[in-house]
Amino acid sequence: MATAPTVAAAPSRGRPRSEHRSAAVLAATLAEIGDRGISGLTIEAVALRAGVSKVTVYRRWPDRIALVLAALESLPELAVPDTGDLVDDLRELRRHLLDVVDRSNLAEVLPALLAERRRSDHGPAIRRYVERRSQAYVEVVERARARGELVTGLPTELVVLMLSSPLALSVMNRDAPLTDEEWTTVVRVVLDGLARGDGRSRP
Repeated sequence: MATAPTVAAAPSRGRPRSEHRSAAVLAATLAEIGDRGISGLTIEAVALRAGVSKVTVYRRWPDRIALVLAALESLPELAVPDTGDLVDDLRELRRHLLDVVDRSNLAEVLPALLAERRRSDHGPAIRRYVERRSQAYVEVVERARARGELVTGLPTELVVLMLSSPLALSVMNRDAPLTDEEWTTVVRVVLDGLARGDGRSRP
């Protein structure tokens, strides 16, 4: 009878240990990506860095791209601002994005991950991940439409692409991302173009 509480408590102690190991593996994956990139990442190096066995890693993630995606999913999502003004919302989104970039390897990982999309069985999962990363833009654009601030016949998906691409490309391709002033200028130019017409060819 005296041993019953110990036996009953054992499963509850196992889950935190498992979660701790998973968190260690994901953190090690992000660190390895920062040091070696996706192409240089190996399950063996991640396991060694996390202090776990390769079997522990493979038990949850069948290959390195699945592991990379899981590690990226562990990064914080972009906060969705609601200032009541689309330009200010987009300025806040820039600030949130750069905060995530500063605290992670996102800027280095995304180009390699997108390259993997076309040659990996994980293409659909990579697409879904990128779409989720754009969801904050979708929400601020749809709010602007609802309050009549943004009037255009173009679909939200296309408007989001027009607004998000310049900042994303600057993060991945420039020595420094767009400044707040540069970003505000880009946003205003895009919104001014949308206000003048829906972008369709006219005779």
